Amino acid sequence: MGALQTRKISNNSSALLSSPPALIFHFPVGIDIPQGPPEGSLFASSFDWLMDIRVPITIATVYATCVHLANRSRGPGSQPARFARTALFKYLVIAHNIFLCLYSAWTCYGMSSSLVRTVIGASHAHLRGSSSFWRGLCSLNDGIWENGLKYYGFLFYLSKFYEVLDTVIILAKGKQSSLLQTYHHSGAMLSMWAGIRWAAPPIWIFVVFNSLIHTLMYFYYTLSGLKIPVPKAVKRALTTAQICQFVFGGSLAVAHLFVYYFDPDSNQYTSCLVNPGQTAALFMNVIYLAPLTYLFVGFWIDSYVRGRKSSTKKPTKPVEAKVEEYADKMIESQE
Repeated sequence: MGALQTRKISNNSSALLSSPPALIFHFPVGIDIPQGPPEGSLFASSFDWLMDIRVPITIATVYATCVHLANRSRGPGSQPARFARTALFKYLVIAHNIFLCLYSAWTCYGMSSSLVRTVIGASHAHLRGSSSFWRGLCSLNDGIWENGLKYYGFLFYLSKFYEVLDTVIILAKGKQSSLLQTYHHSGAMLSMWAGIRWAAPPIWIFVVFNSLIHTLMYFYYTLSGLKIPVPKAVKRALTTAQICQFVFGGSLAVAHLFVYYFDPDSNQYTSCLVNPGQTAALFMNVIYLAPLTYLFVGFWIDSYVRGRKSSTKKPTKPVEAKVEEYADKMIESQE
């Protein structure tokens, strides 16, 4: 950061861009668990235990194994489970979708409000312009982590375990759960764990964007479950929104690597990411999103840009078939 240290300190209104500090590329060992949600809040007493890497790895492994075994034992075209043909099952599915829609909306509103308050607060701390914005995002002392992310983000991490019920619903209906769906849910558990465990500033993007998309998606599922007609264009719009979330969110996350904001406490510019754990969390999220983005963009191009009709298009490749199957199930059944 040598070139940055020579800048005039009076120029504290703008964040600066430079190469990331070498420190953040070290292996993330010996990093203390950050301060968790406020004492007395939901699951706060279990925060340290839930930040053990064995928790998401174990749950993701058991989930993936169970899905694989269920797919093999039943095979494609299986009949729905007996319980899945009852009215009670239908009502439980609707209740599940309503709950996740409302929870996602609450998370999106709460995190967005916290973000606005944090940035405004930073602008009152003798900062202006982009420097106040980035200090609000990056500072662990009085930034977004302390003002909401450690609470909303932690609960959002836990919600990734609950969302496996989406897969249970699909299997109960006699349908196959795709490999991409298993990857999607398992990867979300590990990505959110990394972001919260190391208090990585870019994880706010995952929480805000993903909760917004989930609000819209589970609202769609609720309408579908209630047999309320929804235009087919909505399905295309939701898939487009998912892709935009991957591309824009991932790009904004990577930008955190190169940002230095002015810190009035130290009277110098400070890197947004300050330890190897935060960088590891960023890389885990970007690596997780990369194949999802590639596959969904390919599906979008084949389905909506080239406009190939089923009667004239060439046989679908296996990977394309899996993407199409996943995209369809994500909207038509459960994510």
